[in-house]
Amino acid sequence: MILMRKVLKYFSLIIIAVIFTACTVSYSFTGASIPIEAKTFTVRKIENVAPTINPTLANDMQMALIDRMLTQTRLNSVDFNGDLIYDITITGYDVQPIAISGGDQSVAAQNRLTVRVKVKFDNRYDSKTSFEKSFSEYADYSSDSNFSDVENGLVQSIIERLNEDIFNASVVNW
Repeated sequence: MILMRKVLKYFSLIIIAVIFTACTVSYSFTGASIPIEAKTFTVRKIENVAPTINPTLANDMQMALIDRMLTQTRLNSVDFNGDLIYDITITGYDVQPIAISGGDQSVAAQNRLTVRVKVKFDNRYDSKTSFEKSFSEYADYSSDSNFSDVENGLVQSIIERLNEDIFNASVVNW
């Protein structure tokens, strides 16, 4: 009887150990779900092929995504061949009027800055989560404002939301 209890006790411990070591997904308080084997990520140099180019947008976006990954995951940034690879192209950067006012002499009351990106994400340890898709975000501003005066603030807001979208699509699998 005592031998049977010891065998059952050790067998139970082995089963529990196997269950806990068999898990391949790591969870964090940010909601990130990253394979346990993944240790690094790479954000390749962002290419900007938009017809209108903001000269700092690609670099600002790359640095912001690297910062988000470093602060919200356990992964380390590497220049080449990370376990998670982000290949991003800026495909659009444009301003369009969105609200017209004024009767006979119609003028734009509001304008919208839109940034579009194409993202190719490769997860070496879980190819089912790899994807290639486009993301778009915008920010509105009054036409009374000079675009060059408000552009930096608009761009930072858009970068933050685009990086949140990319982060959620790539490592938050809810």
